[in-house]
Amino acid sequence: MSPITRPAQPRSPARRRPIRTRLLLGVAMLPLIFAACAPDAWKANPNYDAFLNQVQRVCGNKSMGEPTINDLLNQDSPMYSVFFVDITSRYALGKISQQDYISGVMSVGGGRESEGLKCILAQKTP
Repeated sequence: MSPITRPAQPRSPARRRPIRTRLLLGVAMLPLIFAACAPDAWKANPNYDAFLNQVQRVCGNKSMGEPTINDLLNQDSPMYSVFFVDITSRYALGKISQQDYISGVMSVGGGRESEGLKCILAQKTP
C-alpha cells in the first residue's frame, strides 16, 4: 500500500507575522539610531564648520602621532578617523570638556604633547 499524502497547504498569515513584526520594530528603531549620531552628522552647524575649517587651515600639517590632522579629517585618506571627527565635533560644540577631548584624542595617537593636539586646543577660544 502506498502512503496517503496530503496536498501542501499555503502558509497561514500567522506564520508571516514575525517577519512583519521584525520589520516594524526595525523601522521604529531608526529615529533612535539617527539620534545617536554626531550632532553635525545630518545638518551643517556653522560653528562646527568654522572651527573645523580653522583647524584644517592652521593645524592641518601638524602631527597627531603618525598621521597629520589632515590625514585624520580627509575621508579619502587611509588614516581617516570617524572617531576623531566625532570627538572634535563634540569638543567644538561644547558637548565635552577640554579634558575629555584630550583623553579621547589620545586614543588616536600622539599623546598630550603632540603638535596637532596643542594646535587644536589653541584654536578653541574660551
